[in-house]
Amino acid sequence: MLITRPFDSAALKLHPFSCGEPELDTWLARYARQSEKKDNVRTTLLLDEEQGRIAGYYSMRTFELSAADGASATGRSRRYPVPAMLIARLAVDRDYQGHGAGRLLLFDALQKLLAAADHVGFEIVVVHALHEYAACFYLKHGFRRFLDHDLSLFLTTGDLRATFAAPDPD
Repeated sequence: MLITRPFDSAALKLHPFSCGEPELDTWLARYARQSEKKDNVRTTLLLDEEQGRIAGYYSMRTFELSAADGASATGRSRRYPVPAMLIARLAVDRDYQGHGAGRLLLFDALQKLLAAADHVGFEIVVVHALHEYAACFYLKHGFRRFLDHDLSLFLTTGDLRATFAAPDPD
């Protein structure tokens, strides 16, 4: 059974994590704990309790888009920076890829951001995909591309709310 849990450095000793992207593997193994301690990122692990393994993870943090990047996302001229949340990393171990673990992680992250939107103001959720394959994953889940950055994608807070809105019972 796969469950999400807040970052726990003890979990890193369970089994070597390998998603096929050395940058993401190294970050989890070497830097996630430091980033947690410094309070500049929050990482959530997807654990396979039966296998005693990390199946995946994502990391989030606050973010601010420049006025120019905000205009690139929204297509409107901006005078001020845009408050945002950043899904900084999302990775799935190779053994769990293709079985919905990435979708599970993304929806967990988005649900947490939806809850945060009731307490912290932000206009947009941003991701910076490593490559086009990753960008297509986010596009499939409602994200849109920035006008001038193909691998940077966004979801407005309004779209986030609409994604999880309860259907009208009538």
